[in-house]
Amino acid sequence: MPILTVTQNGKTETRTFAGPSLLSDLLAEFGYAVPHPCGGRGTCKKCSVLLNGTPVLACRTELAQDAAVTLPDRETISSATGSQESGRLTESVCLCLDIGTTTLALALVSLDDQAIIRTLTAPNPQRVFGADVISRIDRCMKNGPQEQQTLLLEQVRGMISDLLSQFGLQKIDTLYVAGNTTMLHLFFGVDCSALGVAPYTPAFLESRTQSGETLGLPAVKTVCALPGISAFVGADIVAGLNFVGLPKDGKCRILLDLGTNAEIALFNGKKILCTAAAAGPCFEGANISCGMPASPGAVCAVEADGSFSVIGNEAPKGLCATGLIDAVAEGVRREDIDETGFLEEDPLEIGPNVALTAADIREFQLAKSAIRAATECLIKRANITFADVEGFYVAGGFSAGLKVKNAVYTGLFPEELQDKFHGINNASLLGTVRFACTQKISAPLAGAEYVDLSADPQFSNLFMEYMMF
Repeated sequence: MPILTVTQNGKTETRTFAGPSLLSDLLAEFGYAVPHPCGGRGTCKKCSVLLNGTPVLACRTELAQDAAVTLPDRETISSATGSQESGRLTESVCLCLDIGTTTLALALVSLDDQAIIRTLTAPNPQRVFGADVISRIDRCMKNGPQEQQTLLLEQVRGMISDLLSQFGLQKIDTLYVAGNTTMLHLFFGVDCSALGVAPYTPAFLESRTQSGETLGLPAVKTVCALPGISAFVGADIVAGLNFVGLPKDGKCRILLDLGTNAEIALFNGKKILCTAAAAGPCFEGANISCGMPASPGAVCAVEADGSFSVIGNEAPKGLCATGLIDAVAEGVRREDIDETGFLEEDPLEIGPNVALTAADIREFQLAKSAIRAATECLIKRANITFADVEGFYVAGGFSAGLKVKNAVYTGLFPEELQDKFHGINNASLLGTVRFACTQKISAPLAGAEYVDLSADPQFSNLFMEYMMF
């Protein structure tokens, strides 16, 4: 049988395989997480590896004989310390997990202090099958849920082990979990294929409980997942609503989760209107030629004078979400990008190794137009005005560092909500922590209504309108 030699992070492993096989499938089978944001179509170019010293795309390369592959260094589990970590290690503790499509976040929580003690983050290893939920659903249709569940649980087990060992703990009574509907199906090993075809019926939306042992998380006695609302508005939004809390005096609030699938909820004390906009993963670093997560080397801010800031003060490697929004806003202000999105000079250089192409601008336009149109559809459906909204809460890994004036200038957010903006780094995790501490969900889930944008005649018109800058 042919032999595949894989080197990553300075370590080398050799395995046999039955050729011919697609390199990306072999790497996933052997447990190596090489991202394929485009779902293996060869368009994103982000699964580049060295095959016998030559760069190739793993998703487009077939192996039938001995080969040596060198992979980029693996993203590791990291601490996400911050001001929200104020808890002490007390007698009563639990774990809370947010399963994001791109990133996992795990918190050790003191139930006595009702506060987070420590948080760890790690990449969601399912990214090897694509950047968005549609790619994960497609993969599940072809191969079933087990391979994605296996990858995910392996990463979660490692995170739990790392976190508990930091505090000398062996076992935890309860792990509370939130995530979008697709992620929770895959976490529990439930077939999510029905989420990919009309009428998009989830196998479950209710709160789900299972023993950690049977799930494959032996360090946890019980796993409890929060409930969801619909196929496209999941427990992550329910948790986010729980953290944001209800408005007063008859006003409304808006929660927008800027993940790979933009989920939006407009709510008061009696009812929730919610929807999901197919914004694509451009804010996660996918589908943008130089896009990358908010990690060292990412350009995170672009100023009017052309200067920029890089995370970690390193040489620029790419552009993360906040840098993307800034770069587009400044490009429009300088008229390097016209109102239709046309680039006067393609590519538009931001700095060394960082530039925006015409295709990048179009990806941004599609994302911002979908989000803006969806937000306005909910306002119109509720028969209110922006004056009735007391708070605009934006969740997502980059929201706290977002320059809201630039998001408004590009048309991503309505100007009427600029002064009502509140950025929340991870509303899903924080809301799950609140549920763990109180055992209550403040949002009126019984009155939740999902708005299907594909059946809303206003959405198409608004979408076309907001494509313009």
